[in-house]
Amino acid sequence: MISSYDRVLGALYGMATGDALGVPSSFLTPSHIKRVWGWIDTFYPPEDGHIYHAGLKAGEYTDDTEQAFALINSFKKFFKVDPYDVVMEILNWAERVKDKYASPLGPSTERALKAIKAGVDITQSGRFGNTNGSAMRIAPVGIIHGLLDSTCQDLVRDVYQTCLPTHNTTVCVAAAAAIANGVRLAIKGERDLSTIIAGTIEAAELGEQYGYEIASSSVPRKIEFACALVGRHKDPKHAMAELYNFFGGGDLAADSIPLAIGLFALGEGDPKKVNEYCVNFGGDCDTNAAMADAIAGAYSGYQAVPLAWRNTVEQVNHVSIANYANDLVGIAPRWTIASPELCMNGVK
Repeated sequence: MISSYDRVLGALYGMATGDALGVPSSFLTPSHIKRVWGWIDTFYPPEDGHIYHAGLKAGEYTDDTEQAFALINSFKKFFKVDPYDVVMEILNWAERVKDKYASPLGPSTERALKAIKAGVDITQSGRFGNTNGSAMRIAPVGIIHGLLDSTCQDLVRDVYQTCLPTHNTTVCVAAAAAIANGVRLAIKGERDLSTIIAGTIEAAELGEQYGYEIASSSVPRKIEFACALVGRHKDPKHAMAELYNFFGGGDLAADSIPLAIGLFALGEGDPKKVNEYCVNFGGDCDTNAAMADAIAGAYSGYQAVPLAWRNTVEQVNHVSIANYANDLVGIAPRWTIASPELCMNGVK
């Protein structure tokens, strides 16, 4: 029997270890990854001159995990999503790590934060977001709602509040909602993988009702496509190759989130398999792993995340994942869900 606390720990460990495992391989091709490392199943530093991660050590995580923890830091103060404070926590983090490695911010977040610094209101700053930054950091919201046993509709309203400053678009809200609801269902103890996948689609469809419209393909339809493709292949590596042909592992929300959910399905919720599939896939490896393994870790519990991975991430990053898990467990009973009225301006 996996306890809810074990699932909370699992989600955070899955996210952080996936992020760190994907540091060297991010935005490289599958052939390059295979040529240099063979098959990544442990931590490596990035190659010299890496476009985003130059300067990081083996086992260090990136903005995916850092921004998720920034959300938790904000939630501890207000016991709800306060979009203004979320911005401040992300800005504080970005300032702290600005000289740590080549590029700590994703494109949509960087664009929005620059706009906010220039005086643009947060209801407008995220209106052009199209990448996966809203979804990479969303696991804490899914965890809280899983502990609360709240509805998908309740979840999506809070998801929208986290997206508002940096990713205030239909595609980015849909993407974040999909990952958050996968985590929510896994935290609740849902054991049927098809139910979890269907839940990511349901949440993405609800999420499409929020934010500014931008040109994009459909997140829920692409989740269906990715998971159907996985279901047609018995050999995981063949499935990965076929997924790469269609999705390429890029950082656009409409590609990255369906791919991450497809790789979660391919690994059947096993955190070790899911992370390894993600970080050897190519493209935005660290982010795809962080998202997919937040769901897998919640599904299988923290003990399914290899002990060596857990220890390395905590030692290298000087962090206690259990402290953040304890924070979330303490936050949940005092949580205030965003009201429909609060989200009204974002609804289509």
